[in-house]
Amino acid sequence: MKANKYLVLLFVIGLISVGSSRTSDAILDIQTYLSTNGVYIDGSFRAAVVVSLKDPWHINSATPADEFVIATELRIPESDQWEITDIHYPLHTMKTFAFFDEALAVYEGEIVIIITGKLSSGISDSAKISGALFYQGCNDQLCLPPQETAFSLEIPILANSEPVIFQNESYFANIDTPLETSSDTFDVTDSFARKGIIVTFLLIFLGGLGLNLTPCVYPIIPITVSYFGGQTAGKSGKRLLLAILYVLGIAIVNSALGTLAALTGGLLGAFMTNPIVLIAIAGILIALSLSMFGVYEFGVPSFLMNLGGGSRTGYLGALVMGLTMGIVAAPCIGPFVIGLLTYVAGTGNPFIGFSMFFTLSMGLGLPFIFLAFFSSKIDSLPRSGEWMVGIRIIFGFILVGMALYFVHPLITEKIYGILFPLYVVGSGIYLLLFNKSGESARVFAFFKKIVAISAIILGTWLIKPESAPAEKMAWQPYQQEIYESAVNSGKPIIIDFYADWCIPCKEMDKFTFTDPGVIGLSAQFYLFKVDLTSSASPEVVQLKKQFDIKGVPSTLFVDKNGREIESLRTLGFEKPERFLDKMNKTLSRNPGGI
Repeated sequence: MKANKYLVLLFVIGLISVGSSRTSDAILDIQTYLSTNGVYIDGSFRAAVVVSLKDPWHINSATPADEFVIATELRIPESDQWEITDIHYPLHTMKTFAFFDEALAVYEGEIVIIITGKLSSGISDSAKISGALFYQGCNDQLCLPPQETAFSLEIPILANSEPVIFQNESYFANIDTPLETSSDTFDVTDSFARKGIIVTFLLIFLGGLGLNLTPCVYPIIPITVSYFGGQTAGKSGKRLLLAILYVLGIAIVNSALGTLAALTGGLLGAFMTNPIVLIAIAGILIALSLSMFGVYEFGVPSFLMNLGGGSRTGYLGALVMGLTMGIVAAPCIGPFVIGLLTYVAGTGNPFIGFSMFFTLSMGLGLPFIFLAFFSSKIDSLPRSGEWMVGIRIIFGFILVGMALYFVHPLITEKIYGILFPLYVVGSGIYLLLFNKSGESARVFAFFKKIVAISAIILGTWLIKPESAPAEKMAWQPYQQEIYESAVNSGKPIIIDFYADWCIPCKEMDKFTFTDPGVIGLSAQFYLFKVDLTSSASPEVVQLKKQFDIKGVPSTLFVDKNGREIESLRTLGFEKPERFLDKMNKTLSRNPGGI
């Protein structure tokens, strides 16, 4: 019965379409609006295509409920000047008409279609996007033949020194689609345009505060406590100034490295691939651990104390210690930091770059100001001497473990997989059976036993042989010829950019790329791995430029047409569930679409 209704609908529409001599151009008008006053070269843009329908005309929804109805579609041809990453259609309304007794999904009045895209490099003054709206106009009595109405959009190109100003807000206020192609990336340009400089810098500060949840910050915690815990308490004002100088040192190093990486196009954290740097950091951690074990009288090694004026509580000593810890914290890169890297690289302004990264680093360091301030008061606690020795020994073991963590890229996975668990088990056994510090303090003695037993359990769990997955993802090293052949095959592609010094890359390999669902679905893709460990390699430099890689891990999804779906690009660790969702979206992408 329902099929008969569809046949009747098609027959009626066909008759009244043929019988009508009215042109559908007269029933609507199209205007285009850009969300900003212009776009930087290689930047993202958002535009509104505003369609005004005259009463009593309507057009069908872009997602009609009936398969026989002609859907409205915004058609934009491909171009080497831009890439359209998303087209967002408004919600339709359901309405019943005289020629059909069931409700149809239609647009009436004014509708706003949002286009999101990215300009390519090499554009000089402006970019002009041309397209057409394909639709069928109807009223309550008749339907016109399907037709296209053309539209165009002029996008001015901004110089790096020109500010971005947000405009036409009424058309974009209720749109939740992100301007940036990656929803995980902080868009500094859009934030400046929408919220202003003060709010943007506040958001950057809060982003730095959030970086304290990343694992690369954890080594600084025991170092901070051990350094300031050994200081003479002194006056509150002096303790606070020492803590501020310590965090200032961390901020200066992070800001300098971040600005340098942005302006040179380097990967923040790539310096960690240098064996000399890795060994130096491990050496600093070992030296600090020896002070925890009682080898040194000072809170830090003597060479650092000499730089600090030979004083345990010297101001310069706190600053130098912060500069050292800044190197340890520097690899803390995430999608938020990549947004800063992209913006600073686009502006080419070192002052703006340093200011942003300094603000970010001060947010990162804020908790350490309080930690350093209160750590310096530990020695003034009642009976602190009885259990502080035990605390420092635990911190000493943690620092040695972190030294092993930093030299991980320099040793084989097989050796590290045995060495690190044995060290964790050995540390637990020593704390449980041989170390008697703090035994007179019952609470601490109980705490130390919990730590020791947990270390033994963790180390035993780490050393157990892992059962290899029944299947593995069929990754192959990236080669330009093979990649071009894969593009021409009409099969989607996944490209994973990684580095040996990248801990999130190892997490992707261990957790996401071993998931049975991900492995099963990966058979429908070509899979390429790109090694960015050696940043000085000409091939790496070329690939970073070709694919616009700002950090690792970066995973790219390329559709059947050979075009990257930039809205799906993954920056950082991605859980298997979200990765599977992106794989399915890539497979479902219409090969003939945009």
